[in-house]
Amino acid sequence: MTSVTRTSTSTRAPKETRLRALDPLLPAVHTLPEPAEGDITFTLPGAEARYRRRRLDPAAYEASWSALDRHELHARLTGPDPARALDGLLAAWDKRMAAGGHPAGDAEAVFSWPSRDTEVTPVLLAHGFTPKTVTAVRTTGAHPADTGPPGAGDPLVRPLAPRDPAELDRAVALWLDELRWDEQFGGTVRREASGRHARQRLADPAAWVWVAERDGRITGLLHAEPPANAAWAARLTSGRRAGYLATLMVEAADRGAGTGTALVRTAHLALAEAGATHTLLHYAALNPLSGPFWHRAGYRPLWTTWVRRPAPR
Repeated sequence: MTSVTRTSTSTRAPKETRLRALDPLLPAVHTLPEPAEGDITFTLPGAEARYRRRRLDPAAYEASWSALDRHELHARLTGPDPARALDGLLAAWDKRMAAGGHPAGDAEAVFSWPSRDTEVTPVLLAHGFTPKTVTAVRTTGAHPADTGPPGAGDPLVRPLAPRDPAELDRAVALWLDELRWDEQFGGTVRREASGRHARQRLADPAAWVWVAERDGRITGLLHAEPPANAAWAARLTSGRRAGYLATLMVEAADRGAGTGTALVRTAHLALAEAGATHTLLHYAALNPLSGPFWHRAGYRPLWTTWVRRPAPR
């Protein structure tokens, strides 16, 4: 029997042995988020979940990476048949979303799950979900690029000079180019406030931002978060201290020339010096360039975020 309740209590989870056996870099404990007003909890044989509907302000930073009407399902699959349990859970979630009468415009249903648990992939596809983003992870020191020397044809890589108006304008333009590029794969949405948010973050003197320069022209940008600022990302893995690569963009004319690799090498060295045991990042699952590039740099999928657009009515 399916139980659907509005909840005001948190769900405690035991150690997730099945998922950790599939991927030891997953957190040891798979928990549901702390309850918020309006959350709905599902309890089914072999599954428990929390459904949260979030309406984002178009001017919010997060809105550049999400639909404004966001329907999230956070789940734990606890029984011996996870595929069957998820099938029942998604059916119950569909009914609840349909009963909400939400619009079919700027909306999406979102479900994130460990990438290596391929047993549930056919279920998600059968329910109309497609991969949106991949959360990838890299272990510090496990790849030759951690210590490899710069190549002879590499660009000059240096910190951004945020107080230089022209340089900051160029960095913001590259940031917006990245949003425009990933928008075609469903990973981003350019909003009216996207440029303002980019400028605020890049202009922060404490931000970790590097640029790549060839012949006096900035052709690439990388923005990272050290472990001290990336606790939110560290919760996604069993790693002790995690850094996060937030944005990498190389202009089209300079791709394939080692610019991205030079920027990433610089960031990896800085993160290692800051004590990062792992580094995480997100890339658009359908981007034909991102996956191969990040895999060559030592990253591999940890979580996959699946979406359905528009969310069912």
